[in-house]
Amino acid sequence: MDEQRARVDDRRFAVRARLARLMARPERAIDLAEGALLIAAHGRGPIDEDAALARLDAIAERARIRLDAGDADDLAVDRLHDVLYRELAFRGPTAAEYGDPANSHLDDVLGRRIGLPISLAVVEIEAAARLGLTLVGIGLPGHFIVADGDGRLFDPADGGRILTRDDCQALIRRAIGDGVLFHASMLRPAGRREILARILRNLRTARLARRDWPAAVDAIDLLLVIEPTDPEHGRDRGLLLGRMGRFGEAVAALRVYLEERPDAHDAADVRQVLGIFAGRRN
Repeated sequence: MDEQRARVDDRRFAVRARLARLMARPERAIDLAEGALLIAAHGRGPIDEDAALARLDAIAERARIRLDAGDADDLAVDRLHDVLYRELAFRGPTAAEYGDPANSHLDDVLGRRIGLPISLAVVEIEAAARLGLTLVGIGLPGHFIVADGDGRLFDPADGGRILTRDDCQALIRRAIGDGVLFHASMLRPAGRREILARILRNLRTARLARRDWPAAVDAIDLLLVIEPTDPEHGRDRGLLLGRMGRFGEAVAALRVYLEERPDAHDAADVRQVLGIFAGRRN
């Protein structure tokens, strides 16, 4: 058992090291598919990255053979959508499927053809790049969409449907209620680091909902690689370590958080939890 745990820990370390090297690149040089596959691999058994990348290549090739030389980019995007959403039937999860962490694992998304909007967006963006097309992701509050160079907006969770700004407001309302109004600044393209961090937040949420504390810590460990200056990741990690009974590590993490954010809105609550964990250390 100790040998098996050591192998798993070695794989985790290797994934974090690869992700750190990826994050050290300039934003435009970050390989989005590689980052998403590293996220999918962390804390799991070895995954077949080559097979996942081959699936992306095959999607692009299916769209390519439907194009004629000189076809405009907007037509090429439409053909890609035909392949993704009508021929291969990629789709968003049903309500019953929504909380499955597999919806955020790129290898699973490519295999099952089911994923959260941001996961489907990664598939679309990466397949488009193989066709020489530039699509960008846009993180609306509560939903993730895609845009092309002509400013057209698409919902990857709804068959690539073209969206109006009123549609964007409806998506926001459906996700988080009437308290947020759509405005043009929400259409800012998301950076690659931002996309990968949002995937990890989705994974963290899914794993917390399942009370899978170790897997939630795995997501936070990768968030710390992508967003190392955000002290809240260390706080969340400390709270979860305490739930797992690793009180010494939890105390150390929460002390760092309070040192970095002594005036945080939750500082009093964190100090109280810190005192409880400190009293339970072995």
